[in-house]
Amino acid sequence: MKWQFGGTWLAGSVAMGTVAVLLTAGRGDRPFRALSGLSGLMLFALLALVAVLFVALFAVGLRTEDVTWLPNDTRAAILWTAAVGGGGLIGWGFAAAVTFDAGFDLATQLILGYLGGGLPFTLIAAMFAKPVRTNAIAAGLTAIALLAGATLMDRPLQSCIRYLLLLFGPALGGQ
Repeated sequence: MKWQFGGTWLAGSVAMGTVAVLLTAGRGDRPFRALSGLSGLMLFALLALVAVLFVALFAVGLRTEDVTWLPNDTRAAILWTAAVGGGGLIGWGFAAAVTFDAGFDLATQLILGYLGGGLPFTLIAAMFAKPVRTNAIAAGLTAIALLAGATLMDRPLQSCIRYLLLLFGPALGGQ
């Protein structure tokens, strides 16, 4: 089980730390650059990083049969990958919004991106792991992280929506 969590954390941290670098390079007076403001090469690199993250998670997911409550087949590995990858991206996005809203400087954000970027993915993976006690601990730690993040933000829901609009720019009615 340790290698599963370590592999998940490593994949999430390397990929999402690098995504953070791409989104904050040349950001100007904004917290990060909108996807529409990225060059074609940078957008391709960002999408490739996320794709590599999901491939790495799938590789981990294929080897989770003994440590999760999911069955031992390819469909289970796909489900595990989708849940861990999707949930991890949502968690990472929330954590990024917290750091922007709380006014963390860019260097701190990038360090957190590389060191802690895999935490949301790992917490979701732990929710699938045996024994059930591990699931409960992961769910509890997730709740604590969400509450801690929300307390650092002035208006959590509005801030998260604002950052989504900034990220996706004109596609969602942002600037």
